[in-house]
Amino acid sequence: MISLHNYLCACSSCPKIFFEQVANRIFELGLSRSFKEDIVPRNLKMEYPKTYYAKFNNESYKMLRDQYNKNKDNILDLYLLLIYGFNRILRFNSKGDFNLPVGNVDFNKNVVNALETYFKNVHLKTIHFYNFDYKEFINMLAYKENDFIYLDPPYLITFSEYNKLWNKNKEKELLDLLDVLASSRVKWAISNLVADYNKGTHNEIFDNWMKKYNIHEIKSYYISFNNNKARPTREVLVTNY
Repeated sequence: MISLHNYLCACSSCPKIFFEQVANRIFELGLSRSFKEDIVPRNLKMEYPKTYYAKFNNESYKMLRDQYNKNKDNILDLYLLLIYGFNRILRFNSKGDFNLPVGNVDFNKNVVNALETYFKNVHLKTIHFYNFDYKEFINMLAYKENDFIYLDPPYLITFSEYNKLWNKNKEKELLDLLDVLASSRVKWAISNLVADYNKGTHNEIFDNWMKKYNIHEIKSYYISFNNNKARPTREVLVTNY
C-alpha cells in the first residue's frame, strides 16, 4: 500500500504521462475502459446485466495477475489489479502472490476524477507514510493547534479480509483512545459502518459511543461479486469538532 502511494505521489508531478501509461496498458490487456470508450458488447450486458464487467474483464485480468506475480516489480500493474479486482482491495497469499479474483468494476471517469483530485492534493505537500500499530503512531506524535487525525478502522460488523482480526475489544480500545484525544483538544474524524440492514447486523458499541460527538451521515454504496444492487446500510462520519 505504501509503495502504491509513493508511486502515485511521484506521478503527481506529471499526471498526463501517468494517464497515458495507464491507457496504453489497459488497451494492451484488452480491459474495459469506460473513461475512454465503452467496449463491452451489448449482448454481454443483456445476458449479465449485473456483472458484465466481471465477465468481460475476467480473462484479461487473470493474464495481468499472472504477469504481475512472475516478478512483482511492476507497480502500475499492481495498481490496475487494485482497480479491476474484487472490491478494490489488496490481498496476497502465503507465497506473496496477488490472489484476488476480478471485480465487477471498471476504470471509469470516477476513478479518473479521484486520481486527478489526489494528484492535486499531494503535489505541493510533503507526505510521509508510516507502517505502525495505530496506537503507537498516534502516541508518538506531538500535536500542534491545527493538526487533524482521520481514522478508517476495520468495520466490526462486516466480514472482509482486511478486518478479520478486528473484534469488540479492539473497537472499544480505539474509541477510548479517541476520547482521550478529544479531551486533549486534538481534532479527529472517524468513519464506520453502524448497521447493515440487509444482514441484520448492528455495531451497538460504536452507535452508543458516537452520540456524544457530531454525526454526519454518509451515502454509501456496497456491492457483492455477483450483484451490484445497493445494500441498505448506515455509514457515518463522526467528528469531535
